[in-house]
Amino acid sequence: LQVVTSHQQESEVYRHWWGESRIDGVFLVDLHHSDARVAELERLGMPVVVIGHPSESGSLSAVWSDDGEAVRETVEYLVALGHRRIGRVAGLPELVHTKVRDQAFEQACAGVAEHVTMHTDYTGEEGARATRRLLSSPSRPTAIVYDNDIMAVAGLSVAQEMRVDVPRELSIVAWDDSPLAQVVRPPLTALTRDIPAYGAHAAQRLLALIAGETVPPFEDQAAALTPRGSTGPAPA
Repeated sequence: LQVVTSHQQESEVYRHWWGESRIDGVFLVDLHHSDARVAELERLGMPVVVIGHPSESGSLSAVWSDDGEAVRETVEYLVALGHRRIGRVAGLPELVHTKVRDQAFEQACAGVAEHVTMHTDYTGEEGARATRRLLSSPSRPTAIVYDNDIMAVAGLSVAQEMRVDVPRELSIVAWDDSPLAQVVRPPLTALTRDIPAYGAHAAQRLLALIAGETVPPFEDQAAALTPRGSTGPAPA
């Protein structure tokens, strides 16, 4: 294990480890737009599986799921419940999967009266801060979608602090289900996917690359919406 603070340092570690035959392959995560690590790993010629959309993975093998489909399913569900003011508390804007979700959210909300995305660093603190801003707006949203469970739980706490009833006055959806999302009250409606299976598919492909096989990009199953007590009809 080695901790680095930049992509440049990360690339240097890859060069060092690969040059000394200390590793047989790597997973590349948190893919950025025009990520310099992709070109460096292509140059090194080492086995790599990118956990992210193949549009930004170059010639490297990728394992990914359609986040856009999950976003569309979520917005359609909220619209069917009568919501016309929808907020989204998103992650870091430079991440490829954030951009995919951003674009899908804008497209899915094309017929929605008011919709807004606020980017954060994925922490509970930032999620809480974004929620306070949204709920303090003169035309506050009646539904908020969060890009992870930590921010969604923080958002639920802020709503309770501000005496905004969930789900009567505000519906909340969390990206990526977890035990945390299920034990809060009300339990959070969440986008659920089989994370262990996702990891297993990536590991199988990395082992195949190490064995010298050609491995094409693999699209895993998209996250599916699991409704729970945090969502309901839009307030009248």
